[in-house]
Amino acid sequence: MRAAFRVDWNTRQVTCPEGRTSTGWYPVTQHGHDAIVIAFAGTDCRPCPSRERCTSAARGTRMLTPRPREVHEHVAAAHAEQATDAWQATYALRAGVEGTINQALDITGLRRARYRGLPKVTLQHASSATAINIIRLDAHRTSRQPDQDRKPRTSRLSRLAYQLTA
Repeated sequence: MRAAFRVDWNTRQVTCPEGRTSTGWYPVTQHGHDAIVIAFAGTDCRPCPSRERCTSAARGTRMLTPRPREVHEHVAAAHAEQATDAWQATYALRAGVEGTINQALDITGLRRARYRGLPKVTLQHASSATAINIIRLDAHRTSRQPDQDRKPRTSRLSRLAYQLTA
């Protein structure tokens, strides 16, 4: 819903999807980074028909916290770039690498070294990489996924629903 708000950087005002303008523009520092707190009037937000989609605040007023203009525009450009097919193709390669790293962390416990000293840790990483390659070769030869042997987990709610229908 944040994308539906129009920011006018020159007049320092924001317009909501219902056409109401902001009442406050406050440059602040949050968590060590520059930001801008933008406030809307409660008299505009409380009776608004779109309030449930805009805010979950108990007071019923909307507040936005965008980054400074340069950062905001850079992030918006990055989001627009991510919608292109070229970016998606590049990210598909990265997703494969991240999947491999995640598999190595889950199966071999690479997050923490079991030994002290660089030579032993290097040997542990090489052994873990070998184990991942063997698991993947076995999965390729038997044409199944590595975790296909496991029984799928069923949530308690699903088990209860099954019991009630039986």
